Amino acid sequence: MKRPAIDVARGLLRRRRFSDAVRVLNDAREFYENSFDYHYTLGTAYLYIGDSGNAAFNYERARKIKVNDSKLLMGQAAIFLRRGDVERAVQYYLEILENEPENKYAKAALEFVRRHGDYETICRWADDGRLMKYYPALGINYVLCTKAFAALCIGVLFGSLIAYRLTYSPVAKGPRADLTSLALTSDEASELKERDMSGGVYHYILSDREIKKAYEDSASLFQQYRDNAAQREVNLILNSNASVAVKQKARILMGYFSEPTFDSLKDNFTYREVSSDLLRYIDCWVDWSGRVSSVVTEGNSQSFDLLVGYADMKNLEGIVKVYFAIKPVPEIDGEKAVRVLGKVSVDESGKVVLKGKSVFQSVKGEF
Repeated sequence: MKRPAIDVARGLLRRRRFSDAVRVLNDAREFYENSFDYHYTLGTAYLYIGDSGNAAFNYERARKIKVNDSKLLMGQAAIFLRRGDVERAVQYYLEILENEPENKYAKAALEFVRRHGDYETICRWADDGRLMKYYPALGINYVLCTKAFAALCIGVLFGSLIAYRLTYSPVAKGPRADLTSLALTSDEASELKERDMSGGVYHYILSDREIKKAYEDSASLFQQYRDNAAQREVNLILNSNASVAVKQKARILMGYFSEPTFDSLKDNFTYREVSSDLLRYIDCWVDWSGRVSSVVTEGNSQSFDLLVGYADMKNLEGIVKVYFAIKPVPEIDGEKAVRVLGKVSVDESGKVVLKGKSVFQSVKGEF
């Protein structure tokens, strides 16, 4: 008798064969449309291969069926933890403890956040696989156990002392999310622009060809791990005369984008580029260097003015307000040059500001 797809997938998860589990479950999707176990298991498989977008989608489907499942809440918390959204992750862990006060997994995750909940540590742990210890548990990998036991027996037979450890390696980066579901349908491709433009404000008036190119470029850049450049194309679509359907799919694509680190940011944008066309760069990430002034620290938040380009104290490109809302707040030496990694935003007056993620200062005060 054929085994149910969910049972097969669970076995694959225990053996850390995450991509195979995704394939098995996707092939059986039509049979499990309203199954909590199906969407939870598929979401967990996606989480372990690093596809936060599909993981979040399936976890949301699961939560509509069962609201207070602790394993599901751990998975949803892990997604926010990967993104560095510590406050949202903590909310989920506290919700678990409200239902299960002795839940050891939620307690361990909260202790991690308390001790190491800064962006830099979270990014490092997400990158090297250590953050997986706060993902939903997968169960015992019986294949590894069997191999380890066999090795131990051989060692005993030959009078050898064999030291063994049951471990598994962090999952290597595989291909990114399958965006087949986000491909434009024939109807959408035949009507790329808004029919009635009288009731809206459009900062970019694009042709059908330009809209189609921007959308296809955003998906292509995403597959190249160039999320920052993809965000710029998405912004072009969202602020243009593109149809509602195209804009909706562009927003969904945004949910797949990952937060960068100093080392992983592939497409950086200059202050001049951002300030000259701000709408194209909202939610993009920038790595800008300069000097700081007017530092204000209040509790777990901090703000300062970044004098962009003024690291050498010769050329000032502009002044940008930077806001940090992390714990602990970064320690900044105003006498040294600084690099800031932050997300582009806009204040009430329409000026560019940064939501800070990381700060780097060299011991020598130079880069």
